[in-house]
Amino acid sequence: MKSLAGKAVVITGAGSGLGAAYARHAAALGASIVVNDIGAPAAQATVDAIVASGGTAVAHAGDISSWSYAQSLVDACIDAFGAITGIVNNAGILRIGKILDLTEADLRRMIEINLIGTAACASHAARRMLAAGKGGSIVNVASGSQAGDVALGGYGATKGGVASLTYSWAMELRGSGVRVNALSPLAETAMAAQNKALMAEQAASREVHYATLPDPESNAPVVSFLLSDAAEKINGQVVRIAGKQLSFVTHPLIADPVVEGNWSFETVNAAFADTLIGQQQPLGLGYARKPN
Repeated sequence: MKSLAGKAVVITGAGSGLGAAYARHAAALGASIVVNDIGAPAAQATVDAIVASGGTAVAHAGDISSWSYAQSLVDACIDAFGAITGIVNNAGILRIGKILDLTEADLRRMIEINLIGTAACASHAARRMLAAGKGGSIVNVASGSQAGDVALGGYGATKGGVASLTYSWAMELRGSGVRVNALSPLAETAMAAQNKALMAEQAASREVHYATLPDPESNAPVVSFLLSDAAEKINGQVVRIAGKQLSFVTHPLIADPVVEGNWSFETVNAAFADTLIGQQQPLGLGYARKPN
């Protein structure tokens, strides 16, 4: 029996790139897929590829930043397949801009699609999953840029927001059978191509540098796993997949040392001068190493 047989899954932004790879992989494992994209031809192209390979899929084009459209997208999965057991909130956009260059329009649109769109689709999916009483899996898409990156502050802020939503929703739905996780992918995509001119500058803030990026398909097995019953004990996590590396991304933590005291300006000044100045956290995405 295929790992995702009987699953009915919505995948947003699945007309190309990572979303299309997720859709094709999940369908090959037996899931029935609703392929969303802002453009109907792109969504239909992914559906055609799935059907040609023997899978089951339908297209549903629209803008997930609309709360009402998000509801119709989730309902379309139930209408087509009788249920919704999973959703992958993959749709997103990237607008590059350093602090002096970022425009209001670009920031607002990233918030609308990356953050509000994720929230809209997840909220409607969770309602239907809870009403059905059979559990389900919500997979959001975060990014290593949530830790900060040159000219990706606005984009990273939306992805940091997605991570925070993931943690909160996992807490709220704990014990319901509906689990919420996020994926931090890495791949050669049209979005990545937008950023290539800045990669050398960004590399200075990264522990790991990538000469080439992996194919979108290398990320897809992680998504299919998170949608499957095999992941029933995984909840509230950001899973990082970067080529041959698979890991969790740590949740925000209170860093040692914690200095105790009664705080005035003078004692705060002393605490930083004596202890905290040497304990500043590194910029960018790094590794939380276990002590030897």
